[in-house]
Amino acid sequence: MNVASTGTGRDMGILSDFEDRMGASIEGFFAGAFRSPVQPAELAKSLGRAMDDGRVIGIGKVYVPTAYAVALSPEDDEQLGSFKPTLGGELATYLVDHAREAGYALSAKPVVTFIVSEELRLGRFRVSAALAEQPAEQPAGAQRRRPTITPEGGIATVTVGGLEHDVALRGEQVVVGRLADCQIHLPDVNVSRRHAAFIRMDDGWAIEDLDSTNGTLLNGKTVERARLHDGDIIEIGVTQLVYHDPMG
Repeated sequence: MNVASTGTGRDMGILSDFEDRMGASIEGFFAGAFRSPVQPAELAKSLGRAMDDGRVIGIGKVYVPTAYAVALSPEDDEQLGSFKPTLGGELATYLVDHAREAGYALSAKPVVTFIVSEELRLGRFRVSAALAEQPAEQPAGAQRRRPTITPEGGIATVTVGGLEHDVALRGEQVVVGRLADCQIHLPDVNVSRRHAAFIRMDDGWAIEDLDSTNGTLLNGKTVERARLHDGDIIEIGVTQLVYHDPMG
């Protein structure tokens, strides 16, 4: 993930401001002893690319994700320790600046959270982003509202930062599992590493069990693959995921 920046002069300007702020924060917090090989500037650049990749065209506006997650190795997570809230706040400010410079519309201030992935080695990281619900002020018809998943109960930590965030279903599939880099992360021993997936169909979405150990329930019944309808409840481990489809 740690790739060199090919950004514009505009990007380099806001990145330079970010590095100046981070330098002061690190000096004050660690007295110069910032030891993690995961560098804040590399995180900022990767998050900026995730914002660019997640943009959605509306009428007269371009909307971008507001919820971001950074997956770290256990070693890097430990070394960052209690500095993570400060780092997350500075990264969120960088994303606000990035959106402003690019002319993107934000429905809320970006939130950056950190999760641990056992799959990552020291110095490696992954970032992910998710769109919030379509803003109320967006003109009707600007885009069709996407089906969403709402976690209810259990211990779900959606990759983008917690239960307060619905997950807009995008792409061809959205994977649910115990691995930290699953789009919907369930840190539950009853959940398989890659437990199930929401699969796009021509006329909507389906839930498919990925040969999990404990199975996937749809409205209380075990399923291997089933078409979803508005209000359906998917149970994975101790967590319920409610499917919402504005088209029914």
